[in-house]
Amino acid sequence: MTKADLVEQVHDAIGPGVTKKDCAAVVNAFLNAVKNAVVGGEHIEIRGFGTFKVRQRRTRMARNPRTGDPVRVPERSVPVFKPSRLLREDVAASQENRG
Repeated sequence: MTKADLVEQVHDAIGPGVTKKDCAAVVNAFLNAVKNAVVGGEHIEIRGFGTFKVRQRRTRMARNPRTGDPVRVPERSVPVFKPSRLLREDVAASQENRG
């Protein structure tokens, strides 16, 4: 799903009276708010959906796949998403229905 698909679904859910341009502005504002909060180190919790946060990865040793030489990977911050229990259950149920 792309951002354009998401805008289309929001537009369909809201119905007539709101333009796609307005829906795109809402979607962009939401995504920017999430991005700015995560960049600022804040946790974002959306009940029934999941949590966005920043996690520190420790320094570790890895291997260069071409030469096999050990390479030190420095400590870094990475954004992570943890789905809520409800979202995980919905995904599991949809997989059971498919198979």
